[in-house]
Amino acid sequence: MLQPAYSTHLAAEVRRFFSLSPAELGRYLGVPAMQVAHVEAGRRGLTTRAESRLLTLAQLLPLPHGAGAPLELPVRPAEALPGDGEAATGPLTARLRRCDYLAARARFELENQQQRTAAAARRRAALVRLRADLLAATPAAPPDPAFDPAHAARWLARLTADTAAAPAPPTAAELTLLAVRLAALEFEADQLREALGG
Repeated sequence: MLQPAYSTHLAAEVRRFFSLSPAELGRYLGVPAMQVAHVEAGRRGLTTRAESRLLTLAQLLPLPHGAGAPLELPVRPAEALPGDGEAATGPLTARLRRCDYLAARARFELENQQQRTAAAARRRAALVRLRADLLAATPAAPPDPAFDPAHAARWLARLTADTAAAPAPPTAAELTLLAVRLAALEFEADQLREALGG
């Protein structure tokens, strides 16, 4: 499935902000997921109805695209991978290489798991926001004559079901165990570097 991460199209902005897949946004717009990908890549346009639905969601984005407030979630910065270090001989060097390799894998896995946790939290916050804003009795944006509350309610129900059926993000305990494993590998690698003279 095409998901151009570089796209600046409004559909891509809406998808990123609300953490939607192309299929999920496509269901709301009434178009296939592949068309969403083509629209984001600039190869196709949307029908008037789909464009109107997209603009309804876009009004919920923060400035400069919409009039909504930003979702406030803490995002952890990614850690940099360690350098390779000097190649040397002997069992200490072999173990150092192994520790560096395992630490890089653990760091990559930890970063991915943290991103999954952040994405799940963002998705839950986005669902609350979408429910409140799309189904509000008094919408924040001026009423759109093409807006269909029944369609929006069905779309949100499907989005809620998809979110509930998605694999659970890692627990805090799982993240902690992975962070401890990473710290142990890094400590061992530091001790081996010191034993090898730097």
